[in-house]
Amino acid sequence: MAMVLAVALTMTSCKKEDSDSEENRLNFTNKMFQDKTSFTWEGLESAKVKNEGTKKERYTVIRFDRASTSSTTGTGRLIAFNNSYKTDFVESSNFRWYFNNDCLYLEWEHAGWQTAHAEYRTSEIVIDGSGFHGNWYESTSYRWEFNYIASSFNDWDKYPATSND
Repeated sequence: MAMVLAVALTMTSCKKEDSDSEENRLNFTNKMFQDKTSFTWEGLESAKVKNEGTKKERYTVIRFDRASTSSTTGTGRLIAFNNSYKTDFVESSNFRWYFNNDCLYLEWEHAGWQTAHAEYRTSEIVIDGSGFHGNWYESTSYRWEFNYIASSFNDWDKYPATSND
């Protein structure tokens, strides 16, 4: 009986797909990019602070870029607006994205923006038939809930990669 139990445990624990791997990162990245080298998402983001609720909301357009369809790192751009019509510009930043262990990181160029991260192998960020959604976490207590859909936005040059404050 003990031998059967040992074989059963060996067969069910620590499968390759259960661990962080370059293959898992590439599979996730290809979903995020829809198997392309550049892909744009847009949608509502809400900044929330633990025990304080929503602090601010913004409508964002975010583009991820990579060198090839086998790359799991790259650059990108986020533009924030006050409305979904994308007529009331707030601020913008370029960023570098990469994986470190189980997390996908967005490292912003905008002064004052903190690096955001989310575990890509859990429900913190999900890509499915309804879009790209989940939570980005900053080193502070901010959590950005987002709900993006595929976007055809292409007015990147109209907005500076700085704050308009």
